[in-house]
Amino acid sequence: MRTNMVLRGVGVVVGLVLIAGAFVLAFFVTPTYVERLPGDTDVTRSYTGSFKTLLDAQEVAKGNLLSAVKRDVPMAVERTVKVLDTTDDTALVSDSRTTTAAGRAVEKTTWQYAVDRKTLEATTDHPSGWTVVDAKGLTVSWPIGAKKQTYTGWRPETGTTTPLTYTRTESRSGVSTYVYLARLPATRITDAQVLAGLPPAVPKSTLALVAQVGTLSAEAKQKLAALLPTLPDPVPLTYTLQSADTFWIEPETGIVVDTQRSQQRTAGVVAPSDGAFLPLLPVSDVSYRQTPASVQDAANDAKDYRNAISLLGTTLPVVLGVVGAVLVAVSLLVRRRGSRGGAAPAGPTAPTGTPGAPTTPGAPGGTPGPTPPTGPPPPTGPGGVA
Repeated sequence: MRTNMVLRGVGVVVGLVLIAGAFVLAFFVTPTYVERLPGDTDVTRSYTGSFKTLLDAQEVAKGNLLSAVKRDVPMAVERTVKVLDTTDDTALVSDSRTTTAAGRAVEKTTWQYAVDRKTLEATTDHPSGWTVVDAKGLTVSWPIGAKKQTYTGWRPETGTTTPLTYTRTESRSGVSTYVYLARLPATRITDAQVLAGLPPAVPKSTLALVAQVGTLSAEAKQKLAALLPTLPDPVPLTYTLQSADTFWIEPETGIVVDTQRSQQRTAGVVAPSDGAFLPLLPVSDVSYRQTPASVQDAANDAKDYRNAISLLGTTLPVVLGVVGAVLVAVSLLVRRRGSRGGAAPAGPTAPTGTPGAPTTPGAPGGTPGPTPPTGPPPPTGPGGVA
């Protein structure tokens, strides 16, 4: 009896522990340690496309501005996003990109951001030893648990933000994704790494030639001709970026499954009088997108991460909760049934009387009949000994 009571108590305790574990796993462990940017993130994605136009910086340096514009040049981009360090809630992330034109590197950039590991937005709440871009909004990816809404995205080339607008839901490589559009109007390029790969200035004589025989409109030629006398020699160049980009995001994980970009960079001059920008030459007009292999890799990563979230956040808690509830219920039910049973019922009462004595025939219940009459005592033997 005592052993059974101990076993029932152990069953209740174990069941309650399993139920508590289910709640902790679903509402604390998974949101805190699983649904956030992993500390070992190191992902490389590849992109291919073509430069419709590309300004050859080497030709510009020689003063051959008009012949420096190349057309229909194959291009490729390798982008690596890597977590360098973490705290409980913040990650130091490196975003490195190498752009090649016909196999020749034309631009290399690396930006470091401090991002919230859950929302993926740039944050100022990070260790003082981290060297990061003072960014705003999303930098390297979307939030874990992306919504059908407009986010703010960071443009490192221009040091500005742009809306990331949800437009539709669409399947990509077997994964359901949210599609976001980003539109950046012509905005001045300010990043030192990007500007380092572009000609900083050109001789005034080269711009005079552009004003005469270039592809500028008649109005732009007139403006340039009027502006040239006010400019120094060589003439400093200013660059702008304009883009239209589309992103396919797996919402539960925030992983970018596919990307398609169309970007234009333009060289121009700024009027000293009013700071107005006069565009002169296209530096690059490029369209590119993620390679099929990279799209499939991203889709597989999204599936694996989503399955891990589902396993730890839903499946295991449900199993633990159900097993715990059944264990508690069975333990309590067995105890209750034992309590209701009480002592075992008594058996039939044995008949009274002298054991082995005959009962009077016909006496109900086997009651002994009347005692038969006794005779004279037996004769005494010699010496009076019976």
